[in-house]
Amino acid sequence: MSLQNWKERYNPILVLCIAIAFCAALYLMQIRVGIEKRNDTVEQTLDYQAILMMAQREGYSSEKLLQQFKDAGVTTLIVYDTTLERLDREKRISAMPGDVLQKAASGVHRGDFDTILASPDLDPDAVYVTRGRDEETWNEAKEDLFLRYGTERVKLFSQTPEILEVKGDSRLLLEPDYRAKTPMMQAPLGLSVKELREVQEKGFYVAVRPQNYLPYTQKGVDSLFARIDKAGVQVTTYIPCGTDVIGFPAGIEYMGKKLQERNIRLGLLEHVTQLQFAKFAGLDALLRSVDNNAVRVLNIDAQENSKLMMPDALRRWALADEERNIRVNYVRLFLKPQNGVDIIDLNLDYMRQITQQVKGRGYKIGVAGVFQKPGDAAPASANGNPGFAGSYDPDRKALLVVALGAWAALALYMGMVLPSCKGTKQYLLVIFGMLLTAYSLFMGRGLSVRQGLAFLSAVLYPVLSMSVMLTLWDTIKTDTKSTVGVIVTALWQLALAIALSLIGATLNGSIMGDLRFLLEADIYRGVKLTFIMPVLLTLLLFLRQYSIFRNPGENVADLFSQLVQICKTRLTLGHFVILGVLLFVAYIFVGRSGHTGGVPVPAIEIKLRLFLEEVMYARPREKEFMIGHPAFFLAVLAAYRMAPNWCKLALVLGAVIGQGSLVQTFCHMRTPAMMSYIRAADGYLLGSALGIIAVIAVSILMPYIIPWLRRFSVNE
Repeated sequence: MSLQNWKERYNPILVLCIAIAFCAALYLMQIRVGIEKRNDTVEQTLDYQAILMMAQREGYSSEKLLQQFKDAGVTTLIVYDTTLERLDREKRISAMPGDVLQKAASGVHRGDFDTILASPDLDPDAVYVTRGRDEETWNEAKEDLFLRYGTERVKLFSQTPEILEVKGDSRLLLEPDYRAKTPMMQAPLGLSVKELREVQEKGFYVAVRPQNYLPYTQKGVDSLFARIDKAGVQVTTYIPCGTDVIGFPAGIEYMGKKLQERNIRLGLLEHVTQLQFAKFAGLDALLRSVDNNAVRVLNIDAQENSKLMMPDALRRWALADEERNIRVNYVRLFLKPQNGVDIIDLNLDYMRQITQQVKGRGYKIGVAGVFQKPGDAAPASANGNPGFAGSYDPDRKALLVVALGAWAALALYMGMVLPSCKGTKQYLLVIFGMLLTAYSLFMGRGLSVRQGLAFLSAVLYPVLSMSVMLTLWDTIKTDTKSTVGVIVTALWQLALAIALSLIGATLNGSIMGDLRFLLEADIYRGVKLTFIMPVLLTLLLFLRQYSIFRNPGENVADLFSQLVQICKTRLTLGHFVILGVLLFVAYIFVGRSGHTGGVPVPAIEIKLRLFLEEVMYARPREKEFMIGHPAFFLAVLAAYRMAPNWCKLALVLGAVIGQGSLVQTFCHMRTPAMMSYIRAADGYLLGSALGIIAVIAVSILMPYIIPWLRRFSVNE
């Protein structure tokens, strides 16, 4: 193809616009990489009460077990709200349902309620609470009962001794009932100052998971932080618990202010589907109120954890820290022995290996790191937590320049498929797009337009990459290149195709490179469309430039007439078989995209993934090295062997799947940018190896394939 033809197809001014946008994207990406690299500390957490219960059940010293977990790498213990049932069991207060007291004899429950056993006013639908061994706990319990249930439900039943009556559900459930509100004996009763102190005295940081006060009152929030301050502990993280955040619905800003005053991070608990995080009412508003001072938290669901063997659970933690920017490993203990190892030894070994693997990937163990503005680190806060310099938002002027690359790519593609959309019309499209982007970015956050620009970059650059390859293959005139020559050519052409696709990936990664995307508070929309659209757009481009009903390289100018001719094709049983295979492949292809497709992963593929995770720095995607890149090698072979256009079309569509998958990797903003680039390189290496094997195999079978291709082409 002559230089003039290249200029007609690839408008030099639009190409220059892409180059300028790419430079701006690289500038923003290096800032993002710096932010990600500085966030290098992982916090290892366990549930404090779970450790105490394990020690009690196993007849083991809780002091010794806590120290052993600390030595194994646990930095932080999570403290939940206490309950009347637990406080009564620990004899710190006494609590008893009214129906039990009505049937009780004198001397029951350590005699705490003897004076009221004969009272005719005992209510079976109430709980009665009085002092135990801990005066501080009794005062906290009284405070929280009035805060949570109000004076209408809580009253003084007896003055001497002081006994409170709390009206409501007095049942004691052996198993949680998720269909109804928790009964009062097991309902949250606020944090215990004693537990907070115990955790810090044992040498741990504290993370808290209190539940909201319903109905919300500011006094409830004040009580929560008053207890934290009274305990004098270093609370690193607040992880919501229940159905909503503390402060929902009317006091979220106030709750955020209290967290900011103490520089307590907000913990975002990753959802089991790895799509954003577990939903709590008011969570996004609270995240905004703390200026995105938050960390991503990983926890394995209790039901799933009960079914896992330790080695299967073990491989998740360090991998998630590295690939999904998890910074709090909220580990759930195993509750039964495995493979002849008792639960204490099992869990201690589990924590040691998690710590070893996390450190092995270059992370430090301590208070969780956070994403924040680049520059000098902010000073530590009063409670000792690392400082927070503020949320990072990319420079709007630089984002506007990056947007130029998305609009220029759209104008280039439109010029290729629509002959009337050339020159001035392409420039007008870019100008309109840039004005729209400028208005959106400088009049607000521009989230919708940025999502659209990311989508354009993700779907167009794989197509433009394959368009350049098709243009190169158009220059082939003779079938003289050897198999080795084809392989060498395919190697450098695939590298070029990946480099061109990575331009779009870099634009994509910079457009969505702010803190909310890195935390997955905002996510890329349209994952499944991002897989489908490059294939459809490449199909249209191919049909616009080539006839699948004529000889190789023979062009047609009328896209519509080709589509009509395809619709008029007489179908045979063979067509239906091929169509069925393609539909099945499409079902797997689309259904396996994202995290919610529901298409099961075969056991052999799981084993392959685990193997690749062990031997490669970043496991490449199957769509790249198993489908896209081998198809690219075969497409090069088809071009040099003058294969029919319909054959080249099938292989080109397969090849663009790999390019699209490569760019789509950068849509997962939780994955560090450098890892995504390395994943692309690993995919190239592995895909090239499979591509070479495919080319050699097809070359050997070529004498048998050519007659079949000719017969099929004639029949078509």
